[in-house]
Amino acid sequence: MSLLLALALAAGPEPVFACSFGAKQLTVTQQGEALVYRYGTKAKAELRIVADATSGRVFYNRRLYPRAEDQTLRFVNGDTSYIVYAHWSAPSMGMTDEGSTPESYYGGLHVYRGGTELSSRRCRSGGDMREWPIFKTLPEDEENLTPEE
Repeated sequence: MSLLLALALAAGPEPVFACSFGAKQLTVTQQGEALVYRYGTKAKAELRIVADATSGRVFYNRRLYPRAEDQTLRFVNGDTSYIVYAHWSAPSMGMTDEGSTPESYYGGLHVYRGGTELSSRRCRSGGDMREWPIFKTLPEDEENLTPEE
């Protein structure tokens, strides 16, 4: 086995989404045909959900706007939904004052039980999500709980 391959395997899967809320961290990684949601400290997971396209436990939504996008992954655990979200916007182009607006992104987590929001947290660091090929295999999130920020 080559050294590069050994290092890649030891590093673990590349995160689909990763962010820190301080001591607590949230990661979503791909494991085969499934996504793995993990929330907790580096040492201990408080919640871990493994879901694939056929499980009915993970949904994806992507909204495109002029020079911006929102993406959500909604993981379902019983009657509780964990919505991982990422927002990205690019500087406006043109002859307006908005032309000086820098590129920005942020992400976070919303937790709902039934229709009631239990928690809303924005990432202190991280929170970026790019589109991954696995997202095309997931059912579209009809509820589309993209947070309004």
